[in-house]
Amino acid sequence: MRAIMAGVALVLVLAATPFAQAPAVQTTADLPLHAQKFSDKVLFAWVGDDMQTIRVVALSTARGVVVIEANLSRSADVRIRQAIEKEFGRKDIRYLINTHSHHDHTLGNQVYADATIVGHRAAPDEMRAELTGEGLIKLREMFTSDIQDWERRRNTAEAGSAPYRFFREGVVLLRTVIEELRAGFIPTFPSLLFDKSLVLDMGDMTVELYAVGGTHTKSDIMIFVPEEGLVAIGDMWPDQMLPYLNKKATWDLGFILENWGRIVASSREIKHVNFAHSDMRLGVETFKQQYRYLKALWDGLRELKAKGASLEEAQAKYTVERDFPYFKDRILKARDIDIHQNNIEAIWERIGGRRAGPQGRAKGERSYE
Repeated sequence: MRAIMAGVALVLVLAATPFAQAPAVQTTADLPLHAQKFSDKVLFAWVGDDMQTIRVVALSTARGVVVIEANLSRSADVRIRQAIEKEFGRKDIRYLINTHSHHDHTLGNQVYADATIVGHRAAPDEMRAELTGEGLIKLREMFTSDIQDWERRRNTAEAGSAPYRFFREGVVLLRTVIEELRAGFIPTFPSLLFDKSLVLDMGDMTVELYAVGGTHTKSDIMIFVPEEGLVAIGDMWPDQMLPYLNKKATWDLGFILENWGRIVASSREIKHVNFAHSDMRLGVETFKQQYRYLKALWDGLRELKAKGASLEEAQAKYTVERDFPYFKDRILKARDIDIHQNNIEAIWERIGGRRAGPQGRAKGERSYE
């Protein structure tokens, strides 16, 4: 799934054009900082114009500031935290919420070490595997390799073009991150953990957290702030593509839809969905249609299975063009995979006796103030 998501991001910058002079060495301090108000109590903030970074959400509540998402770069998060504190005129950051464990969403956790960091119960172990020991060594090697590749691609792109700007910012970002990993990096893990759902009562605002893990990482969550009509997610599926179910992943679609439905199937208004990556979007209607698409397949295929239908009959039952026309102009193939047919096969295999994913239903909900 990570490879497919990377392909979706880079489709915006794939171009080969003549040689351009490489820019002078910079750091993330030279990248522009963006702060956008959603309301008097909600701020979006991110760095860079062209590279994929993380769009942080900050909530100013009666019981402290809640920050959703950290970044790949520690120095970027320092700037973002300063922007949040300046905008709200306060420094009492109470919670940082990690939408999942991946390094590009958690390396900046250290900037919020004075706050309570919240995440799914699977997040700390996933983070340790990536941010300590051999995992951290491999991460540095990957960044070094990416820099070499991106410098080559930057230097063969037309100056000022979208690919040139993307790789220019990308090289700056990764060089900064490598230096930050060499000096003073302390892996900082969530300490307030939950299994199924968690509610943070912030006095004048409610922050609802729902586990939806398995399609991207085991620690994926969705966040809903009903008073603001705001949803925040990490790396599931952006506007550009049909939802994709990796056959090898440990998802429990019934569990995911149950929690997702608490947001979408309720009567509460959704005004905006924040997709974490700054170069991607997820519209409210697409967010709802993604849920309806997967729920239709989940309910319908289980019914067909119970009636003794074959996989071929199930595949003929549902087509994107006839049954889900909303998605007919989206990305329907990724790395030669027909996403819709893959999803039918994946669900069919899962309901045919394979054990469910790790999100057990024995764990109850929690409320935390």
